Amino acid sequence: MKIIRYPQFKPLLSPTAVTIGNFDGVHKGHQALIKETMAMAKAQSLQSVVVTMEPLPAQFFKSRFEVELITPFKQKAQLIKALGVDVLCVLNFNHQLAQLSARSFCEEILEQGLKTQKIVVGHDFKFGADRSGDVDFLSTWGQANNIDMTIMPPVNNQHGRISSTHIRSLLATGKFQQAKQALGRDYSIIGRVAHGRKLGRGLGYPTINIELNKGGNPLHGVYVVLIKISNRWHQAVASVGYNPTVGGNAKRLEVYVLDFKADVYGHSVEVLFYKKLRNEVEFDSLCALRAAIEEDVQKTKHYFAEHKGDICEPRL
Repeated sequence: MKIIRYPQFKPLLSPTAVTIGNFDGVHKGHQALIKETMAMAKAQSLQSVVVTMEPLPAQFFKSRFEVELITPFKQKAQLIKALGVDVLCVLNFNHQLAQLSARSFCEEILEQGLKTQKIVVGHDFKFGADRSGDVDFLSTWGQANNIDMTIMPPVNNQHGRISSTHIRSLLATGKFQQAKQALGRDYSIIGRVAHGRKLGRGLGYPTINIELNKGGNPLHGVYVVLIKISNRWHQAVASVGYNPTVGGNAKRLEVYVLDFKADVYGHSVEVLFYKKLRNEVEFDSLCALRAAIEEDVQKTKHYFAEHKGDICEPRL
């Protein structure tokens, strides 16, 4: 998959089928859009193009530190690539792009830049300055320029409409099975192991500290997880939060890996979340914190013993 960035990229030379969106989470609704785009591209010998924004508009208008992402950009790009897309077009969302009219968006990006012949969007798609463009505008513009447009209906499951907003809510409340049904995969965080304050080591539970993306994530608490280190999965307990007992002020992901001792600083790891054990608590003492961690570890061991064979080495 080729990645190009607007406004730096040179216009594509061959015609394309395009879908546009935030694609946070690359959930089943997003996958339906992308697969329809790819099918149209294949049928007409076009390039398939996914257009997304970096940062997302919500991050730009609020603060990129306030918006909780399901998937940071790098992970999102990996998921889109895995679907078989030809080109990922990343729009640099800034003041200039935010003020670009819907018509200019169509003319400069879709027509001139991407040589669009077919467009696939969701029924509630909005774009352009002040979200002034919608599917009606895009359809009218497409007809005038001989560009075919497909409007996709929402994708639903037994819990209702699948959306990034709903998935964030599911993750925040620890409903990982429902989130998995909407995402089409287990929810995970991918990051690099960094040096921490080594406080866990002093408590008898040395942790792997994983860098969180600047966009944040919806999790907060203590969880049963699997962690993939050097292509092997390990049972573990993860804490996502601010470590209030020891005066922490930045959100961290810390993982205590059961029966594991190795130097993994600098390694890229993946953490899969299965169950929320508890909320983050500010304990009165380090002894109370240590006792809580011990209980978390025992509950984690019990969880994996109960589910032995159900979640063994996923997606190697």
